[in-house]
Parts: sequence; C-alpha cells; structure tokens
Amino acid sequence: MPTFTTKLGTTYYLKKGRKTKSLPLICCHGGPGGTHHSLIPLLDLASDRQVVIFDQIGSGRSSDIPKSKWTIPTFVQNLYELINHLGFEKVILHGGSWGGTLILEFTKKYPDLVGGLIFHSSLISEKHWRKDAENYIKKLPKRTQDIIEFCQKYNATDAKVYKTAMDEYYLRHVCRDKSVYQQKKKSKRRFNSELYNHMWGPSEFCATGTLKGYNGQPILKKIKVPTLFICGQYDEATIKSAKIFAKQVKNAKVIEIKNASHSSLKEKPKETLKHLQQFLTKL
Repeated sequence: MPTFTTKLGTTYYLKKGRKTKSLPLICCHGGPGGTHHSLIPLLDLASDRQVVIFDQIGSGRSSDIPKSKWTIPTFVQNLYELINHLGFEKVILHGGSWGGTLILEFTKKYPDLVGGLIFHSSLISEKHWRKDAENYIKKLPKRTQDIIEFCQKYNATDAKVYKTAMDEYYLRHVCRDKSVYQQKKKSKRRFNSELYNHMWGPSEFCATGTLKGYNGQPILKKIKVPTLFICGQYDEATIKSAKIFAKQVKNAKVIEIKNASHSSLKEKPKETLKHLQQFLTKL
C-alpha cells in the first residue's frame, strides 16, 4: 500500500503510468472528507503520463487528524507534501467538487508548481453554489421544498424527512444513476462525515460550516495556465456558473457533459474521459 508520512500524518495514494515528457496529473477528490474511490476512472488517463489519486489527510485510508487541522491550509500543505514526495517539479491538477477549491487555493500559494488546471464540477464560490441550489430546489415538489425550508430553519437536518428530501435532490443533481447512487450511500468507504459537516454542512445544498461564504473568484484572475471547467448538464455545480468563472481566467475552456450531473465520471465515463484526454493532449 503506497503511503508517505509527514508531521500531518500518513497519506495513502495510488500512482499509475510511466514517467514521460508529459506533465503528471494529480487528482483531488471532493468532500471535504471524501476518498479516492470516486476518482479511480481517472487512472485510465495514464496512457502518456503518470496519474496520481489519493485520500486527503483525515479521510479514507489516510491518517485521522485533529479537528483543529480541518482547514484549507492543512489540505494545501498535504497536497504540496504529496508532490514533494513524488519528486514532481510541475503538475497538472484535477479537482472534483471540493477538490476544485483545494487546487485553486494550492495554485494561489504555489503557482510555479502548476502547469494546468481541471475544475471538475468544482466549488469556486459558495454564493454561486447556494444560488444554483436554491433555483434547483424551486423545481422540486412543493412538499419537498417545505420540508427543506422547515428543517434548515429549525436545525432539524437530521430528520428522516430531510434525508428523503436530500435523496430527491441528489438523484437529480448529484448522481442521476439510481443504482450507483444507492451503492455509494451503502458503501461510504471511510467517508469522514464529521469533517464534511464541519467544513461544509448537513447536505450538498446547505452550507453551514467553515466554507460558508467561501469565494475563490479573486484567485481565478491570477491563473496563467491552461484551464478546463467541466460539469454535467444537471450538475449542482452548474454550467451557468462554470461559464462565469471561466470568463475570469485568461486561457480557459468550458465543457458540458450532456445528461449527466455531479457524478459524470460514473454516469458518462467514456465521454468525460474523452474530453479530459483531449485537454491533456493539447497541453
């Protein structure tokens, strides 16, 4: 089991592919508190470069860390230590969902280490994420809307009816493949829900944690490397917001995966990987 250890703890990772002239690709999962399992399909991009996926410190097969370390700087440091451990001088970064926040903040601190960026259904601005979610919720049945509003207003997000409302939203905008969604719910694979709740909140559409109010848009204007924004047609990270973010990056492209949501790697793997490979090849 490939791992490395620093003062933060032990980090688990997987690496595939041989060293070539092409820049290596490091992929950061969502959450916070998620695991590398959602990124396994990305290892198929290792035909002409090295591809690395890993469990961010505090979740998955990596070490637990104290609550005081559940901060953006901790995860930026963890990513830096991974790159240092692997001996990479420059990398392309892929960030899914919260992973997009992580690679954005990493680029701010270590711009010289980054040769390309892929924001995959990424959290760039909590305000945009919240507004997009509110618009989606308005399209749910009235009873579901009332349940969400009531439970969030009275801090009853652990109620069974709220969980049912979450399922209804998630099956539209997080993972539209019902069998895959149910499988993900059952497995969880060391998903750190406490970390997720602390930094984000009780559900994908309700930010109450330390990321509430997060705005990474000022960083976008400073990006000087080729950048791809990719998301699903029904994604909670909407194509509308992705286009707004892309306009703030000098050299950015936007791709929409039709008939997919937040889990395009599971719903439309071939199409998603095709677009990612095309972007990498141009680099």
